[in-house]
This record gives sequence, C-alpha cells and structure tokens, in this order.
Amino acid sequence: MTIIGVTGNLSAGKTAVANILKKHGAVGFDADAVAKTMIRKGKPAHQALLKLFGREILLPGGQVDRKKLAERVFNNVQDLKKLNVLIHPGVIFEALSFIQKNKKKRGMLVLDVPLLFESKMDGLADWTLVVRSPLAAGMRRSEEKGISRSLAKKILSTQWPIAKQAEHADFVIDNDGSLKELEKKVLAVMKEINRVQLKGGI
Repeated sequence: MTIIGVTGNLSAGKTAVANILKKHGAVGFDADAVAKTMIRKGKPAHQALLKLFGREILLPGGQVDRKKLAERVFNNVQDLKKLNVLIHPGVIFEALSFIQKNKKKRGMLVLDVPLLFESKMDGLADWTLVVRSPLAAGMRRSEEKGISRSLAKKILSTQWPIAKQAEHADFVIDNDGSLKELEKKVLAVMKEINRVQLKGGI
C-alpha cells in the first residue's frame, strides 16, 4: 500500500483531489471528518470542549457549533493551541489505525489532512502532494462554505504559507482550471508514483 498525504492552502481543492484518487482506486482517510466525529455530543472530546470553551459554542440541540468554535479559536492563539492539543492526537491515532487496517492491500491510500505538515502527519506518508489555488478562488470557495473572508484570512495566517508547503511536497498540483483538468493532473501524479515505484525508487 502506497500512502499519499494530500494537503494545501484553504479551500484549494484538497478533498476534490482526494476524491479523484479514490475514484481511481485509492482508499481514503479524511482528517476533517474524523475531527467532526470526535466532537459529537456524547464523545469525550465534546465534554472537554465544554470545559475549555463553555456552552456558548453549542447549538440548541447540544452539538458543537463548528462555526462558533472556529470564530473563537482563530481569534485567540492560545485557544487554538488548546483545541489542537485536544484533537490532533485522536486524529493521528485514527489515521494510524486506518493505515494498519489497510496496509496489506495493494494500491494507494490517501490521507486528506489540512495540517499535514504542521501536525507532522507527513511522516505517515510515502509521498506528499500539495494542492494550491489562486487566493481569490480559495476565498470564493470558502465563502460558499459559509466561511467569512475575515475568518478565512485568520485561518490562513495559522497555516504554513503555501510556498513553504510546496517546498516540502513531493508533488504540487495547481487547481486553477476545471475539474476535468484537475483530474488529468492527479492521474499524472499517480502515473509518476507508479513509475518510480516500479523502478524501485521507494
């Protein structure tokens, strides 16, 4: 099993790339989905969040309001550190479990992780792929997801600059065209990885 870590700047199209990889046979791990599950009502992390940030981060039904939580932590560096200390170990554990479960299978496993380098999860991957898109496009996609421009800028300020991510990546894909064009670029990366591995490069 070849493990590919996928990351990139905010709303660059990481999940679109991960989905293309899965469409072509990869199995996928979604760090955001795991984090969402971890903070559901009744989970230990849910109780911890209440102790850290109070009931004002909850929706009427008791679930965590992720937008309110994001506004809180991205406006306070210390709160963001507390959240990361709470969530990151659980996400890493689940990633390791997922890899262990699938390691004997043939093909590719994709780790879709927004903070791949920052959390050191790139160490779990054989290859790293950074997806980058023009800032304006990322901002537009963020707004379509309900993330305000001001919050998007704050989120970006807490991530590695895209140039630094690209320097550390094995592959960089520019998501600056259609979905069809993006798929061609992803397939080219898959082809190159297979070529190198057939030559015994990894």
